Amino acid sequence: MHATAKPWYEDFVAHHPGVQGGEAVLAGTRTPVRSVVSMYYDVLDKDVHRVAEELAHLSEAQIKAALAYYGAHRAEIDDARRRHEEAFDILVVAACAG
Repeated sequence: MHATAKPWYEDFVAHHPGVQGGEAVLAGTRTPVRSVVSMYYDVLDKDVHRVAEELAHLSEAQIKAALAYYGAHRAEIDDARRRHEEAFDILVVAACAG
């Protein structure tokens, strides 16, 4: 039986129960993969260099790893993005009502 090599990006991504609710973050940071994905796809026109400028505490390798992780775990990250957007919407409504 041969051991399957883990994908290169797995060294860059971690899950810790007490960090961001256990969702995927970049190892050694509290930065969720979903945040990198959102910046890349929704804000900065799919430009890794611009994401690196905006998230200056991350290397381009970390950003590319987050994007590769997303490619392999799209449902997980899309679910985290959806939950985060729903929570934000609730906060906005509460702030506007208050």
